[in-house]
Amino acid sequence: MRALPFDTDSDGVRALLRAVPLAGGMPWPEGLRAVAALMLGSRFPMFAAWGAERRLVYNDAFIDLLGERHPAAFGQPLEQAFSDSWAALMPVLEAALAGETALLQDLPLDLARPGQGARRFLTLSCSPLREGEEMAGVLCVLTDTTERVLAAQQHGFQRELGATLRELLDPVEIMEAASALVGRHLGVGRVGYGEIDAAGQTLSVERDWTDGSINSLSGKTLMLERFGAEPGHALCAGRALRFDDVQLEPLSAPYAAAYADIGVRALMAVPIIEGGRLAAVFYLHAGAPRRWTAAEVALAEDVARQTREAVRRARVEETLRDETRILELLNRTGQALASTLDTEMLLQAITDAGTELSGARFGAFFYATEDEQGNSLLLYSLSGAPREAFERFGHPRQTAVFGPTFHNEGIVRSDDITRDPRYGLSAPHFGMPKGHLPVRSYLAVPVVARSGTVLGGLFFGHPEPGVFSERTERIVAGVAAQAAVALDNARLYEAARKSALEREALLQSERVARVEAERLSRMKDEFLAMLAHELRNPLAPISSSAALLNIQFRDEPRIRQASAIISRQVKHMSRLVDDLLDVSRVTRGLVTLQVDEVDLCEVVRSALDQARPLIDEKSHRVDLVLPDGPVRVRGDATRLIQVVVNILNNAAKYTPPAGTIRIALTMGPGRALVEIRDNGLGMPADLLPTVFEPFSQGARTLARSQGGLGLGLALVKKLVEMHGGEARAASEGVGLGSVFTIELPCPQCEGDAPVAGGAARPADAAAFRPLRVIVVDDNEDAADSLATLLRVQGHAVTVEYMARGVLDRAAREPPDAMVVDIGLPDMDGYQLGALLRAQPGMRDAVLIAATGYGGEQDRMRAREAGFAHHLVKPVDMGALVRILQDAASAPR
Repeated sequence: MRALPFDTDSDGVRALLRAVPLAGGMPWPEGLRAVAALMLGSRFPMFAAWGAERRLVYNDAFIDLLGERHPAAFGQPLEQAFSDSWAALMPVLEAALAGETALLQDLPLDLARPGQGARRFLTLSCSPLREGEEMAGVLCVLTDTTERVLAAQQHGFQRELGATLRELLDPVEIMEAASALVGRHLGVGRVGYGEIDAAGQTLSVERDWTDGSINSLSGKTLMLERFGAEPGHALCAGRALRFDDVQLEPLSAPYAAAYADIGVRALMAVPIIEGGRLAAVFYLHAGAPRRWTAAEVALAEDVARQTREAVRRARVEETLRDETRILELLNRTGQALASTLDTEMLLQAITDAGTELSGARFGAFFYATEDEQGNSLLLYSLSGAPREAFERFGHPRQTAVFGPTFHNEGIVRSDDITRDPRYGLSAPHFGMPKGHLPVRSYLAVPVVARSGTVLGGLFFGHPEPGVFSERTERIVAGVAAQAAVALDNARLYEAARKSALEREALLQSERVARVEAERLSRMKDEFLAMLAHELRNPLAPISSSAALLNIQFRDEPRIRQASAIISRQVKHMSRLVDDLLDVSRVTRGLVTLQVDEVDLCEVVRSALDQARPLIDEKSHRVDLVLPDGPVRVRGDATRLIQVVVNILNNAAKYTPPAGTIRIALTMGPGRALVEIRDNGLGMPADLLPTVFEPFSQGARTLARSQGGLGLGLALVKKLVEMHGGEARAASEGVGLGSVFTIELPCPQCEGDAPVAGGAARPADAAAFRPLRVIVVDDNEDAADSLATLLRVQGHAVTVEYMARGVLDRAAREPPDAMVVDIGLPDMDGYQLGALLRAQPGMRDAVLIAATGYGGEQDRMRAREAGFAHHLVKPVDMGALVRILQDAASAPR
């Protein structure tokens, strides 16, 4: 082998470079010589892999990382030199050998050391080496990042430990979680806490953590003397123990067999001192020898301290939670006892609460009472056991154990009732009966009424001895006091309940009568609705025929007079039917207001137009006083007009001919007032309080010349109140006239008076044209009379009596308008309207519903079915003529 330019007489890697030839005895290439010179001159750990066999060459700084692998690894192929954790380097080296620069950070490597192992963390930077254009090898530079990685791991561990301990509330879970975290972090076989008994002789483990290589010690108790006296003395003195190998340590070697029994070869133990004595030990066990570092000992001591603080905090909080739970349960028990007066429910609630509060396994309440015949009874309730568990033993007798409770001789508490001198003295069992619930701990508390009478006793048991304490006595005594008050109240309640039952029997007949009255009232409302429908059907043809007579016999005075009489009476009957239905719907809450902004001036004018025929018939003079501008309120215009019309009709009827009716609209603070005054018959003082009640009227005569049902003013009051207003009536007496006032909320009235302004007048209607009209009604008289009347108006009218022919006719000859009865036999008008609207030729046709049902729901259904108008039978011919005129005048 040729001498290298860096040959010296020094030992170490330089000597190896002289001694190790390349494969085949070939001379060292210039590139490798340069790389070797670079590595030998660096203090950073470096190595190179050269040639097809990737033989390993490194510098002196790299020797510390190789450990026992040096010097055999020098000159070997990489696959042989690097094994175990070093094998993780190979992918990075492969990338560099492929011509790429590669970086691997914080690689964990296990370094072989004599008698021990050591883990280091390294960052590896690899660069390719070329000989001419060919890849010849790879050069790697390593940086030791062990301190930084371990510090980061330590920080992460402490953060995770703190977060875990803060979240847990159970002391055992805290110790278990801390053990698992330390075990995984340090890579040991078993970690746990052992409690030391008061005498310092045993170590008891409730739970611990293992990685599976060592068996758990959970549930075991170990004698400390088996593991040597000196280690125990050191722990009692507060010094932590660490044995790298128990077989080699002077303090543990004599007891190596005891350590081997629990699978321990290396251990660390941190003492936990409380109250000046060794209370517990935090231990870490390894199944093989291990060198514990000072940092690991410090970490174990810190974890032990943090965990013990967390356990102490958890136990304090657990005590507080237990106290809170008891207080809450006592409060709940008091509320439950105060909220029920049923004796059996009380007994069970008391028993359940006492059992839970005392920590007993079984609880019973034996309660003395009397039945209705005065016989003495002993009721009882159980908790924690089925009723069958006591039924075959009978009730407690006045024995030496049970007698003191029933005689109110105080509380009886025994840590083990089977050892009590009073136990086992009474026949026939002389002790615990065969098959009885296992009871060792025993607690019995008398329940005494305010009068001093013993109401019964609370009895609690547990199969383990020493469960109940003085604190338990105080808690259960408080429950017994609450129970006594509740049972006293229950007895008083029982006496009151018997009296209430008698009263209930008397009231039951009244309830039955009320239900029957409500049923009859519903039947009345349904009858009124049906009656109105049936009355409106015949009124429709009568009204149409009267109008037709008036048109065709305009020059015949007697026929015109008869036609006028018929029309007036038809309108009168229609008003009666409307009043009946409106009162029924308003009373049942079926009327829904269509609220919008309404001008009260227009309301009054419209109402006056509707009432004008009756006013003119009686030759009354009307004085109308309105503001210059609009008075706007929120309301349903239709219903408000109805209110004013009803009052005007009432004034017209009860004022002698040629009387005076004065209508005045004024404004007050936040209110608008409509006052209607007449100089008619007036009202007596006894009628004023009931004038707005249904069917209320003044003195009636056999003639009943004024007519009516007494419903108009009742509707006025209901509708005004639905608008948030008030209706009032006043009269100075009979013959002195009446004054009716409607008062409505008016936000506008809070400010200035309305400003006068003229409304825009509609443009002149277009020229009239005849329409194609189809009348659909199964009442032939109503259909024919209406058709004749419309023909007289100049329209081309066809009639259909059934729905099935209408669709075909409308498809063949699309009409301009249709008047459709809703109550058709083969298909209701709503369905027919929807089908007609779906036909292409019917999109512009005016659909008019004519029905005997005039409720708001009926109008809404008509709109949804496609009807543009809804008229109630008998159809108001004026309204129908206006609808058709509007359709005829509309641009085509």
